[in-house]
Amino acid sequence: MTAKTSTPHGEPVAANRQRRSLLQGMGGIAAAALGAAVVHTDAAAQTLATQSAPTPAAAAPTGYRLTEHIRAYYSTTRL
Repeated sequence: MTAKTSTPHGEPVAANRQRRSLLQGMGGIAAAALGAAVVHTDAAAQTLATQSAPTPAAAAPTGYRLTEHIRAYYSTTRL
């Protein structure tokens, strides 16, 4: 039995192999880029989480507070 030198469509077998290896290489590059993006996003999220975590003592008071600028606003709305 002899080796095939062309595909059923008339293309050389070597061109078919080149095309296959190119597509496999592109898939490998895409997987590597995706992995790098995931690692970068995870590292950025960890850095952001450690920098923005407020301490309990530094937390701002919650609830409604009647301040001077709010009193001034209310005085302008009176009829």
